Amino acid sequence: MRRVALFQVDAFSRAPFGGNPAAVVLDAAGLSEAEMQEVAREMNLPATAFLLPATRPGADYRLRWFTPTRELTFCGHATVATVHVLVGAGQLRVEGRRRLTCETLGGLLPVAVEEADGALLIWLEPAVPILKPYADDLDPLAQALGLPANEIAELPAVLTPERDLIVPCRSLRVLHLLSPDPTVLARSAAARGLRGLCLTTFEAIEPDSLTHSRFFAPHYGIPEDPASGSVHASLAVYCWEVGRLPAGEGIRRFRAEQGDTLGRPGRLLVELEVERGRPRAVRVGGEAVTVLEGTLVLPDA
Repeated sequence: MRRVALFQVDAFSRAPFGGNPAAVVLDAAGLSEAEMQEVAREMNLPATAFLLPATRPGADYRLRWFTPTRELTFCGHATVATVHVLVGAGQLRVEGRRRLTCETLGGLLPVAVEEADGALLIWLEPAVPILKPYADDLDPLAQALGLPANEIAELPAVLTPERDLIVPCRSLRVLHLLSPDPTVLARSAAARGLRGLCLTTFEAIEPDSLTHSRFFAPHYGIPEDPASGSVHASLAVYCWEVGRLPAGEGIRRFRAEQGDTLGRPGRLLVELEVERGRPRAVRVGGEAVTVLEGTLVLPDA
């Protein structure tokens, strides 16, 4: 039998049992792709991350993410979880601030780690997302979500580069009252080639937050995601495009909420840098906490 160290981390939370859980395998070099998928299925978390030696110039590590049913091209919370474990295991020294680059299925992903006020903040720095208007009928998706059509805000629905659909809603109340049908939603989303659906409102629980969101991807094995790092990179651009961030040049930072309806409050810091009237850079950051350390036992290859 083979034994592999495994960690479980709550990302985008500073306390256990908040934010988004991810499993992390720091030494996945001996695992096949099929075994990675089996491990992710066994863990049954929104994502399991597998760290491997880099194969591309400019990368420090190779990182793969799997849901219980498939591999992802970009997963924010599992990246935060992985870097958190690397630091905790003494394999990554920060000393104030540290940058690294992860080779992923979606390309090179820069990550920054910094110590601030006694906390370890981990920042994802993906390419600035380009959002596309969503022209298809929203009614079938809204019905599957239990979302009344008149509760969709009079703002555009957009597609992100990962084919997540951002749907603006009128109120926090309607987000809390959603009653999605996972089977119907999975079928409807898959038929439209969507990865997930992100419902967002500009009403929030805490006064210093700008957005509150819920994210669903049942056809990816994720009935609801507690805190979605990747979609918040696109939400930064969306907030700017619809005029919810201050006009002008420079860095715009806001706090985002997700996961409260699941009893797993997640809090994300989001930054958008605007230069010459266009988004130049985006960062999504947060804290994390390890809640489990153990050994994964696998049959011999």
